[in-house]
Amino acid sequence: MKVFPFGRILFLILQGLPSSFFNPFFWLVIFIVWSQYRRTAEIERNLFGREKISPRDKILYAVLYGICGGVLGSLLVMVLGISITEAGLMFVWPLALLLAIIDPHLMCFSYAGGIVSLFSLLTGLIRIDVAGLMGLVAVLHFVESILIYFAGHINATPVYVKDKRYGVIGGFSLQEFWPVPIMLLTIITGDFPPIDVVQMPDWWPIIKPPAHILQGDQAIYLMLPVVAALGYGEVALSRTPKNRCRSTSLNLLLFSTSLLLLAVLASRYRPFAYVAAIFAPAAHELLIMTTKKSERAHRPLFIPPEKGEMILDLVKNSPAEKSGLRTGDIILSINGRELDEAGKYQEVLSEYPAYIWMRVATPEGKIKEVEIKAFPKGINDIGAILVPRYSSGSYVVFENTSFIDRLKALFKKGKP
Repeated sequence: MKVFPFGRILFLILQGLPSSFFNPFFWLVIFIVWSQYRRTAEIERNLFGREKISPRDKILYAVLYGICGGVLGSLLVMVLGISITEAGLMFVWPLALLLAIIDPHLMCFSYAGGIVSLFSLLTGLIRIDVAGLMGLVAVLHFVESILIYFAGHINATPVYVKDKRYGVIGGFSLQEFWPVPIMLLTIITGDFPPIDVVQMPDWWPIIKPPAHILQGDQAIYLMLPVVAALGYGEVALSRTPKNRCRSTSLNLLLFSTSLLLLAVLASRYRPFAYVAAIFAPAAHELLIMTTKKSERAHRPLFIPPEKGEMILDLVKNSPAEKSGLRTGDIILSINGRELDEAGKYQEVLSEYPAYIWMRVATPEGKIKEVEIKAFPKGINDIGAILVPRYSSGSYVVFENTSFIDRLKALFKKGKP
């Protein structure tokens, strides 16, 4: 049996992906991502007086991981043989944007792709390759799950959140966006002169295109560079950002694998096209609902302790980070003064001590001694972001507010 030509295909992918950088949509995605990171930095400055990571550094992370995700996604598309020739993307994109007006999370292709596929299957008014479209949706979610696992927590933003039971608590906003250049396949038919092509194995493609496309004339698959935008947004309250991302990644991986299997079956047995079209939006919505319910059901992780100051996060390259302090540590005393009342931590640092020693309790219950030297000028900020000790002050309320909800709120404000 002929082996899949991984080396040749990978070379063609790496050769074709750079052309995506000349696509205006790529730079539009970069601008949107940069704007989002600027807003995040503004939130951090309002809450903590400084930004944790600069928007420039975040953009570099996003582009680097996005390119890696694009190579992985392109390889999956090529191995599976997913064609977008009749994927109906010209219908999916506008519908996704329309759904985003109703609720932002509905912009995901799982919803628009499922609706367009069902419309095609039930009415026949538009011709859609349901298997190919569902396969593409599955691949994009697979890539997203990998990106979330490895990079979803890197730029986690510390926030203060209003909780009905515990008051203002600490948490993390996980907002990541990746511009993903990816190579897709399209099919052209006709009589072609002898050209250099990559010969594929007999078992390829795994997700077969509609039979009428390959009838008659000779068919050739062409690789096309496009740009996808993948995003991830959650709040980590009861788990650390890394653990929250790993849980989400696993669930999304199971979803994408299941949808991919249905896409393969749909390319061979028409009844599975209906199953895949229903599964994509229904299972994705169930996944979101289950994840939110699970997060609300557990006790928040960053609640102010009875004594001491709990560290929510650390500013990158700050004295606190360099000294070995980490998220979840509780500073019990500083320079010999017990932190048994709110404000004592700031009181000690307001004296600009040139030498700081702290007694710290780790999340595992161990006690350690930490020293920070700041000769000769002293220091009044070690770069530790603390869990608030009381409920007053600034905090963030997370809501999925759609355009329609904002219109309703606007009309309500206008009423006497």
